[in-house]
Amino acid sequence: VFVSACFSGLAGETFAAAGVPHVVCCRQEFELKDAAALAFTRQFYLALAVGHTVQESFELGCKAVRATPNLRDAEREMEKFILLPKDGNHNVPIFDAKPVLHWPRSLHGSGNRSKAKVAGNARSGELGVRNMIQEDPSPSPPQFFLGREVDMYIVLNLLLVKRLVSVVGDVGVGRSSLVCALCHYINERKTTMNQIKHIYFVKVKQRNPNQNRVRALVHRLLKKLVEAELVSMEDFNKNSDIEALFDVICKSLKNEKALIVFDRTDLLEDSDEGNEFPMLLSVLFRETRNVRVLLTARETLGIPSIGGHVEHYYRLGPLTFANSVRLFASLCPYMHTPADRKRLFNKMVANMDEAELLPTDPGISSTVRKQFELIGNGIPSNIEKAA
Repeated sequence: VFVSACFSGLAGETFAAAGVPHVVCCRQEFELKDAAALAFTRQFYLALAVGHTVQESFELGCKAVRATPNLRDAEREMEKFILLPKDGNHNVPIFDAKPVLHWPRSLHGSGNRSKAKVAGNARSGELGVRNMIQEDPSPSPPQFFLGREVDMYIVLNLLLVKRLVSVVGDVGVGRSSLVCALCHYINERKTTMNQIKHIYFVKVKQRNPNQNRVRALVHRLLKKLVEAELVSMEDFNKNSDIEALFDVICKSLKNEKALIVFDRTDLLEDSDEGNEFPMLLSVLFRETRNVRVLLTARETLGIPSIGGHVEHYYRLGPLTFANSVRLFASLCPYMHTPADRKRLFNKMVANMDEAELLPTDPGISSTVRKQFELIGNGIPSNIEKAA
């Protein structure tokens, strides 16, 4: 029995006392975070299904919680799960599964194309790190990603109702980190988010000035679609003009509920082909039904309408004073334990009335303003340097 609920220790002990040989639950005094419960449940059942013992599956589930991106105090969340009875024999499998010699590389295919295979033994542990919803929705956010819950909520709600959304802000404010965390958040909940079924994350890279950055961006998106088996290498010629390549992209995504993330699009502004990007977005919106686009840049595109859609943007600002101190304490090499970080926080954030203030807010005291400046003024990249 798996009692997947907060404060479920008593219920778990009741099942165990009634004779259930294996009971997984949460310690009675704790509540579970959604991300922790999702990570544990997915890995626990997957491990059971491929033949691991209950004990092994439980341990793999706990490890998945500890490795979950964007989960604060992951170690503590992992320790909330318990396996009962404590003196029971859990070294037995529930399903006597045979080893899976070939596992589908992707659950997202198209037509009758042959599926790529990954060789391996199902008990080898390779499946332990596989996200069965989508393996790589985006790069992982930084280890200490915090203080952006409200920002993520606002951007997510924009994405669910609009097709073109931009996250804009100064360099170092954490635009890319926010979007990466949001992609993982959506990926973990795609069973309940009907608007988005697949995520394609494409980053604009700094290249040789002589190279067409927009063309390179299109090639990277095509590579993502080939990996997802929506496009075959035979469907296009790499040397074709950019319009022909983008036509292949639009046809493959015509009926897909997809989110395409173009990260750091402000780098395109410095290229001679920068004007091509809005034109390609316009074609994408006109030729597809349900594709949504999320951009990160210093500023908006500044175009009234792109393919019949208005750009909706969210300007990402600095962290609050309290979250700035938390991030600084997490990154500082001299803060070795949670107790060290807590002492620093309590010393710096002595007045809780100023905890949620921003560097530019009126009424901030001179002491807090000076501390803000010393630890980076709420800009995550500056806070990292200060730490």
